[in-house]
Amino acid sequence: MSETDDTLHGAATNPGASRWARVVDAIMFSVWTPLTVCVFSIALIFTGTTLVIVQTRLAEIDLSRASGSVGGNPPNHQFAPTAYDFTLAPNELRAVTMDEARAFNAALPFSTLPIQAARPFIMPPENLVDYSRALDCLTAAVYYEAASETPVGQAAVAQVVINRMRHPAFPKTICGVIFQGQERTTGCQFSFTCDGAIARVPTADGWARARSVAGAALNGTVQAQVGMATHYHTDWVAPYWAERLVKMRQIDTHIFYRWTGGWGLPAAFSGVHRGEEPVITKLAALATPLELIPPPVIDIPAAPLEIVPLPVVTAQPVVTPPPSIVDARAEIELVAPVAAAPPQVPSIMADPLAATAAPAPRRNTRIAVPRN
Repeated sequence: MSETDDTLHGAATNPGASRWARVVDAIMFSVWTPLTVCVFSIALIFTGTTLVIVQTRLAEIDLSRASGSVGGNPPNHQFAPTAYDFTLAPNELRAVTMDEARAFNAALPFSTLPIQAARPFIMPPENLVDYSRALDCLTAAVYYEAASETPVGQAAVAQVVINRMRHPAFPKTICGVIFQGQERTTGCQFSFTCDGAIARVPTADGWARARSVAGAALNGTVQAQVGMATHYHTDWVAPYWAERLVKMRQIDTHIFYRWTGGWGLPAAFSGVHRGEEPVITKLAALATPLELIPPPVIDIPAAPLEIVPLPVVTAQPVVTPPPSIVDARAEIELVAPVAAAPPQVPSIMADPLAATAAPAPRRNTRIAVPRN
């Protein structure tokens, strides 16, 4: 039996298979199939976008309730303990050894979603006082959090600070983000601000390197490898909040995370720098002294006035001419010169139709001489 006979025999013995094959062919080659796929794709995109917006709005409402801000007013960043601790609580760690913490962190998978880089942030240096404060605060964060890290790892820490400043869950200044919760002995956002580490005098080279990284971050440099990360921790600790966030990337010894849902997307990072950096007392020994020098006042001494005496003008007597001279002047008549008539310019070509005047007869005058 040939192959064609086998096919016909299979179709005859299994009519259901041939029926489904015809249905699949009809669907695949139908003119309505592309339109159906297009409509389904648009509906899927619209549904996904709606879910993201709703999730972001619900998260904002929950944060407003936790912070006591209701009625649509912006949050004042004075969060309740539960919401505050969720942002980052360094003391909420599992009681495990360093090796156990590394094993726990390695078991948490990294997200496979693409990492979206943050927008560049440029702090205008018009106000030198606020710019100097922000630079000091960010330098301290980079040094005390990542002094032993590579420049890439230090830039990632600086990027997290800027991301937090733009996020609605954190203050809107650089120093406010770094020293949030500094008044507590535990629960501060960056552990060096409340565990006494800031009392250590930094090395000159390490501080200069951290200051260079901080200055670049305040002038538009973006560390794209951490994207919208707002949290990080070292790989030898295992915080409780790590499982509730999106694990993005590990750079050196730091593991970086972002919020889940809409709060981890670029649209949520719409905050604007407030413009007035707070004074941090703990940075008094490390802050760069800045003295505003008023513009110089140029004192130009006035030139002494020199009094120049005016020339003395003597009045001259008016001489009156005698009456005879006046009468003679009155009799003089001014005669306007007679303008000479302009010479007649001969025409370039004579008129051929004009009548020609007959020449005057020539007369021969002879002197009569008597003949002999």
